[in-house]
Amino acid sequence: MYCKYCKKHTIHEVIIVKPGKRGKLTAGSRRKLWNIEHGYGSTPYPMFEHAKRKVKNVKRYNVIYRCTVCKKAQVQRRGKKAKKVEIIAK
Repeated sequence: MYCKYCKKHTIHEVIIVKPGKRGKLTAGSRRKLWNIEHGYGSTPYPMFEHAKRKVKNVKRYNVIYRCTVCKKAQVQRRGKKAKKVEIIAK
């Protein structure tokens, strides 16, 4: 891969950064807590059989490429959504 710091093609090691836990004071977390307190019974949304909310199982993974010569890292432009990420060494 091309290293913009060395200005030549070098071998890079690939690091996958897993998504962290969601913050407890973010706007979405505060909204969910408000919905739980003011919702339908003890749930934030009406939980009928025809309208159950599903849990998202796809997260966005960031890929970092680190140059083996100068040890500087380049982050991928935008993380890719995937259920499972594997690196296959050749």
